[in-house]
Amino acid sequence: MSAATTETSQASIAPGARQLRELFARPGAVRIAGAHNPLGARLAERVGFDGVWSSGLEVSASQGVPDTDILSMSELLGVASSLAAAVRVPVVADCDAGYGNAHNVMNMIRRYEAAGIAAVSIEDKRFPKVNSFLPGRQELAPIGEFCGKLAAAKAAQRTPDLMVIARIEALIAGWGMDEALRRGEAYAQAGADAVLIHAKGSSPEPILQFLAEWTLPTPVVVVPTTYHTITATELAEAGAKLIIYANHGLRAGITAVTDTFASILRDDRTTGVESSIAPLATVFDLQGMAVQKRHEAEFITPFESRARSIVVPGATDAAVEDTAALLERQTSALRRSGIESVALATSADAPAQPPQDVAVLAEHTDAAGALLELSDAYLSSTVVVSSDAFVESEPLSRLTATGSDIALLVDVSTGPAPRADAVPLSLNSASREGRRIAGSDGSEVVAVGRDGADGEFAGAAVFSPQGFAALRAAAEKRRANSLPASLADLVADLVEAGHRVRAVEIASGWLELRTADDARRAAALLAGEEAQR
Repeated sequence: MSAATTETSQASIAPGARQLRELFARPGAVRIAGAHNPLGARLAERVGFDGVWSSGLEVSASQGVPDTDILSMSELLGVASSLAAAVRVPVVADCDAGYGNAHNVMNMIRRYEAAGIAAVSIEDKRFPKVNSFLPGRQELAPIGEFCGKLAAAKAAQRTPDLMVIARIEALIAGWGMDEALRRGEAYAQAGADAVLIHAKGSSPEPILQFLAEWTLPTPVVVVPTTYHTITATELAEAGAKLIIYANHGLRAGITAVTDTFASILRDDRTTGVESSIAPLATVFDLQGMAVQKRHEAEFITPFESRARSIVVPGATDAAVEDTAALLERQTSALRRSGIESVALATSADAPAQPPQDVAVLAEHTDAAGALLELSDAYLSSTVVVSSDAFVESEPLSRLTATGSDIALLVDVSTGPAPRADAVPLSLNSASREGRRIAGSDGSEVVAVGRDGADGEFAGAAVFSPQGFAALRAAAEKRRANSLPASLADLVADLVEAGHRVRAVEIASGWLELRTADDARRAAALLAGEEAQR
């Protein structure tokens, strides 16, 4: 690999780091907010923060453990990398005391840099550290030891963009301003890209004093968690460059969730909180569903099998064992025709245990009800087979190959006199001496009814996304008028509404299952075929 190629590949490791460097080079303060998951990071980005702080306190609290170096580096890195992957703004990671000595720090730098983290913050405490706002032990590392960690960190990074922030805990530990300044200057000389002066009093005066006495060009970072009355503008005017609102998202969430849960239990329903919580549409938006839908249309739908789902609405009065056997054979025929995803809408008479890999969607006695229960996931090229028919794989393959918005299997072997219980269809294809010839655009269904019938509906249809939407609309209309409907009824509605319906003409390859005797005979016939193979 050439030097130029190596430089290019290394430069691509942490684009967020370059972005953060650019923010530091501009006038004014950089403001970032704490988060412990990608959702929180996206909320910070959405409202306009310049970046995200991967907060050790927030991550620890979200796992239900104290912020005292209990979580491992890998656990904290996993969260930080998920934040960086979820947002376009830079992520600054809280890396506690570096997870050990200089060796640990070097490993940490390489892994955080590879994960796209823009900056890491290391505090000058002994490992394991204790959260700065907890009373009691706050042990500082010797200056020389911490300078060694900083030098090791800068030596380990692969690009010049990653920023290493040295966090000064002298004021937290009660060691005074002089010690804080002395440590900050040593850390800057050891190579720190910025120093973070931390304090936990309610007054900003110690921070303002540090900023006033800081003379080096190394930028200063502040965290106004307890001295919250001072504004970001005032801190910037005093010399602060990066301002971290480290844990306010976590704390706000605790209050909001507690109030919401308590309200639900108090009111015995959620009506009282619905107006004050985010709608599901906002959740889907933050999840990136719009992008996923666009990618699905671009990369998934065009490459799927033409018919990806099968719905079997309705039911016969066949015995349970016969129905189960027929459904299993129908599922097999569907898969042989290239349909991998098979779903089933059953009635109360259907078997309690459906065939393997067949999902039970709902209990229905009519196709309209079954179709309305389906999610929008079925708004794709979908085959629908009525439960009062068994169709072989060859006609199904012909059906799915039409490419039409709506296409039906039509048995033309019966001619103009289909049985009394059949669904008669009139086609635009011509008939001569018992043989049919379709026009150049293929055969289409032009009417439903006995007048001029050319064949009967063979129990199977295929719908494109647009055709399936029309089918759902017809089912919705039937439901609104309290009218149950079979698949044949819905097909008739579509024809009468003027939808173009392609006919796939067949003369064999299916069985009609009107009664229990039909189902038993069909099951026996299919079992006999299986035995002959």
